[in-house]
Amino acid sequence: MYFTASGLDDDCKSSNPLPDKSILDENCAKLWKLYIKEADRYDRDLVENWRDDMDSLLIFAALFSSSISTFVIDRYHSLSQDSSDAQLTILLQMSHQLANTTQTPPASLPPFRPNPQDVAVNTFWFLSLAFSLVCALAAVMVRQWARKYLRQPRACGSLKRRATSRQDVYENMQLWKLEMFVEMIPILLHIALALFFVGLLLFLQMINQHVALFLTWFTAVAFALYAVLTVGPLVFRSFPYKTPFSGLIL
Repeated sequence: MYFTASGLDDDCKSSNPLPDKSILDENCAKLWKLYIKEADRYDRDLVENWRDDMDSLLIFAALFSSSISTFVIDRYHSLSQDSSDAQLTILLQMSHQLANTTQTPPASLPPFRPNPQDVAVNTFWFLSLAFSLVCALAAVMVRQWARKYLRQPRACGSLKRRATSRQDVYENMQLWKLEMFVEMIPILLHIALALFFVGLLLFLQMINQHVALFLTWFTAVAFALYAVLTVGPLVFRSFPYKTPFSGLIL
């Protein structure tokens, strides 16, 4: 029995027909729809976690900034000359003119120089306030980026374009380490707290040594515990606690 080439082709075509284009389009649409559904679920969970973290940071940063502003307003006057000293200088000059003496020069106060401890306290507290405000600004920006991250893929029309747009946005987020940036934002607030406590210790040393000593012990214990929480995940793999600085050393 002999078979011709055309006969073989006819048999192959009849036994293995190519799928219809409409069927392929329907299957592809199902795949794109499934991808979008799973990606949307992942993105919503991710963005929801970001928003919760940023809301907590915004609330704490607002309360902390308002609290430290009270200390700053009370102490920044120590960096400039007191108005009563300037008035005293003017009164001394006026009394000299009224006395009409020419033998002795008018008395004058020495030039104003702020206390180095006052300078240090104000420096730490102003830096603390600046870090707290920058943390709040970063939290607001992350909320805006999260909203854009969800909106941009949904602006596309077809399922395929929406899926590819979402993948591009996700890959760009991974490329530019957006998740790492979000995790590092609390570091700013932790630094602000540390600077505030250092300034508070210096301030109390000028006021009362006993109170400063008690606060020094409390701060030392707190910093030691914070160091343990930071280094713990590096020493013990099952350590459940960590700080934002742990991500920098792991």
